[in-house]
Amino acid sequence: MGKGANRLEAITRQNELLQEQNDLLREQNELLRKATVPKSNEKEIFVENIERDEMRSGFLVTSHRKKLWNAQINLIQEFARICKKHNLRWFAFYGTLLGAVRHKGFVPWDDDVDVMMLRPDYEKFKRIAPFEINPPYFFDAWFNYRLESEQDKPSSPKENLQFVTAEQEKNWAGWYPFWPILKIRDSRTAMIQWQERRQVNQGIWIDIFPIDPAPPFEEKQQRLNYGAARELFFATALPNTMRQSLEQGKKSLLDRQVLEDFLNQTHKERALRFENFMLKNYFPAENIGEFRDLTLAMRPAVTYSMKDFEEVVYLPFEKIELPVPVGYENVLTANYGDWHEIKRYNIHVIDYSTDISYEEYFKTAVQIPFLQK
Repeated sequence: MGKGANRLEAITRQNELLQEQNDLLREQNELLRKATVPKSNEKEIFVENIERDEMRSGFLVTSHRKKLWNAQINLIQEFARICKKHNLRWFAFYGTLLGAVRHKGFVPWDDDVDVMMLRPDYEKFKRIAPFEINPPYFFDAWFNYRLESEQDKPSSPKENLQFVTAEQEKNWAGWYPFWPILKIRDSRTAMIQWQERRQVNQGIWIDIFPIDPAPPFEEKQQRLNYGAARELFFATALPNTMRQSLEQGKKSLLDRQVLEDFLNQTHKERALRFENFMLKNYFPAENIGEFRDLTLAMRPAVTYSMKDFEEVVYLPFEKIELPVPVGYENVLTANYGDWHEIKRYNIHVIDYSTDISYEEYFKTAVQIPFLQK
């Protein structure tokens, strides 16, 4: 046999070996993929007897509600993963804190999760979240919305902002997305709060609130900064009301031209500028609170002592543990008065499901008048 034939045979054999090696690699990769990547609809179970209805504190907790809770705890776990990775502090808040302390889990009639972060940690999380939160989870920020009323304003073609119609802006002025809050949603699910907002993500969510210094303030500059922040927030949450105020010649702390320029920006620009102002002027205050609660909420403002948040303790919550402020009893008293007393409060949503997505829901859902909280 000649040298040419031997060379051809060697090349043929080498190609066969390479083909066998590629086949083995493909098989190995497929086995690794099956072993390490869970199915998209798999969720870890964090609620006892999730398939059974039961009575809790005199309230019927259905399996349906337990599945909602379980999806929310999965979101908590994703949020906690990010915070641990980036050394960020957070606390259970509002009804979630009440549930952890009084029920060692969800308040039986509750349907959402509330957590809070002091402003510096909130701002860090806000910057990190778009890179850490991936499908099927969705980062829903109050500033990532475009208003129909600002269609004439330039926007970046790279931005894919959710949309708020002029009618929704009129009917829900001062409500989400017109106040500072972040949400993490599960896009595989449905948690319907607004029947008329079919164009936005309404997957099951958890709420993340920023907490800021609250009055009274000792220094004049702190009082001035707080007043300026109020005007910027009103111009963000209620821009039409602020425009009317300026047209009527009412006095403002900020220069009139500054407010007019601010109002000429988009909702996203206003919201981010407001939050940048809050971060820039943040300081270790004796009293803290949720800024919207201190300004726009339709109830007496609630403030907390910073001493109650200086340390973190962990309490049982269903099958996990949640971080809560060391002075959690004082926080609960500030929010609920006699928090030991069992009181029902309003639900947040019209409908929910862990089995279908909000997109599937809206394909066939009959629109009914929305519920006001």
